[in-house]
Amino acid sequence: MNRGIALLLITLLCNVVGATHTVGLDTISCINWEADTIIFNGSDWSPIFDRMQALQDTTSGHDCKVVSVVHLGDSHVQAGFFSEALRLSLQQQWGNAGRGLIAPLKICKTNEPADYKIASSGSWQHKRCVIGKKFSDKVGVSGISITPTGSEVDITFETMSRYGEEVGFNTLRLFHAPTDKFPLLMPTDTPLEFNTYSPHAGETYFTWRDTTHHIQLRGYNTHAHEHAAIYGASLENGNSGIILHAIGNNSATYECYNRVENYGMKLALLQPHLVIISMGTNESVSRSTTHQSMYEQIDALVGSIREQSPEAIILLTTPADNKVRKRRRKNGKRYYAENTQLTIVTEAIKSYGADHNIAVWDWYTIGGGKGSCETWVKEKGMRKDHIHYTAQGYALQGYLLYQSIQKAYDEYTR
Repeated sequence: MNRGIALLLITLLCNVVGATHTVGLDTISCINWEADTIIFNGSDWSPIFDRMQALQDTTSGHDCKVVSVVHLGDSHVQAGFFSEALRLSLQQQWGNAGRGLIAPLKICKTNEPADYKIASSGSWQHKRCVIGKKFSDKVGVSGISITPTGSEVDITFETMSRYGEEVGFNTLRLFHAPTDKFPLLMPTDTPLEFNTYSPHAGETYFTWRDTTHHIQLRGYNTHAHEHAAIYGASLENGNSGIILHAIGNNSATYECYNRVENYGMKLALLQPHLVIISMGTNESVSRSTTHQSMYEQIDALVGSIREQSPEAIILLTTPADNKVRKRRRKNGKRYYAENTQLTIVTEAIKSYGADHNIAVWDWYTIGGGKGSCETWVKEKGMRKDHIHYTAQGYALQGYLLYQSIQKAYDEYTR
């Protein structure tokens, strides 16, 4: 994808969210374009690059059909814009295999990406992987869990095209409680050649012939409520190409996912070829974070993923420059101060990657380094909280991550 196409993508995103200021590729003056590369640290990316090349080679004898990418993170991922720009860019280049994992975030009373809806007429209890009163270690791959409070299960999945892209699906992989007592769910309007099967407890496939943008499932739960817990669904279309599963939870840290029971096993259901882990922001605003504690939490999560998905390639990304909000003692006015913990977190991520031959995408440096968040705020790429980006800023970040992957692929295939 060239800069013109990427700028069009970001401009379209601005139109969708009603933005009054378009953040283009050259309007954030502090971006370090030369640094926008993957630091491989001796890791071997040939398996995934070979699979991507097979997608483009129509004469290839490879049986490669889908390259599965998982983007795991915190609020930066939950908002959807970051992963969306990355996904659309990858799919434009290598083909669209589907929307990927979606989670019932609105039912959990939190923000949900704008390109899909998961709705229900019933009431649900919800749990999260984020430590707090709703915390549970029994959540699913999405980091959340919803459980119906009544005997009837009613849930609707819908996708929306935001840029004219194809978003239809003819396969819905439902991730749910790992029990053989999960209720039998059926569509309210049965599509042609409909079929359902469960390869194992915790996952049910619903397939049909023609793609659709909407399906409603209903059924009855005659067992304990927890047997009907739902974690999310992967929407797929049966085509060759890239599928990107975005998993984001507000306030999440490495420790949050480490606390989830058998999280590496749950993530392995997505059959990942590439796992991108974008966290560290929330650790950086905690005074208790040390280099050692950060390093150990990274090691625990990476170790869990590698144990269950040994062939998956892992890419760590560093958090962006940010500031912490404080209040003046004299007049009580709020102000934003330098985040001195940020260096500890970024260095822990980079040193872990170097020590374990894991690739790193250094977003801290690419985004402009120390003090750059002020420029991002001034130039409308970051919100005034000095932590979260605007929708356009996230789209730019997603494009830059895509570009680094594209450059590495081009060098490999040259």
